[in-house]
Amino acid sequence: MLAWAPETMTEAITSTALFAVLGIVLSIIGFKLFDWITPVSFDKELEKGNVAVGILCGAIVIGICHVIAAALS
Repeated sequence: MLAWAPETMTEAITSTALFAVLGIVLSIIGFKLFDWITPVSFDKELEKGNVAVGILCGAIVIGICHVIAAALS
């Protein structure tokens, strides 16, 4: 197992920012992939004011973020 720890504050801030950007990009890609796979258009349903789809979208994003966080750590 590769053990890497930043030695300076600049390295710590840089690595934190890079992992944050990577996590955000991967979560957006994961959500868009899920939206593409499902037959329902989440955008159209959210414009109609469908609260259930909003809750589902939130749950999907949280689930994807948990997987990404486990993979990056």
